[in-house]
Amino acid sequence: MKTFKYILPLVIFLFISSDFFAQKGKGHGHHKGHRHGKVVVVKRSSYRPAKVVVYHPHWRPKYAYNRRWVYFPRHNFYWDNWRNHYVYYNGGAWISQPTAPPIIVNVNLENEKNVELKEDDDDVDDVYQYNTKHKGEIKPD
Repeated sequence: MKTFKYILPLVIFLFISSDFFAQKGKGHGHHKGHRHGKVVVVKRSSYRPAKVVVYHPHWRPKYAYNRRWVYFPRHNFYWDNWRNHYVYYNGGAWISQPTAPPIIVNVNLENEKNVELKEDDDDVDDVYQYNTKHKGEIKPD
């Protein structure tokens, strides 16, 4: 019984310490999806549709759009095909709403130059953070 009294704590100590001193897969080629360097986490927008959809916005029903964001350079605002919202700058803040902004109430958007943004922008819910880039790259004609 005295032997058991000394062996049991030793077995418990070895069991606990073996996990502590283990190398957890480093240097053995068992990386299972882990890459060296920077890990990039891509968060999909909660607004992303489950299937590929072709959009026909109410302001241009005969035209087919494939991307989420449509940018209007002349008036510097965005149309969000996923939420059917206009996104525009007003009073120091970006506004997202289903009704047209005051700056375009009497504008026929069907005749206005617009550009579908790239697929990379589809999961960006706050695409306006790149507005300076869009204004520089996409010129109103």
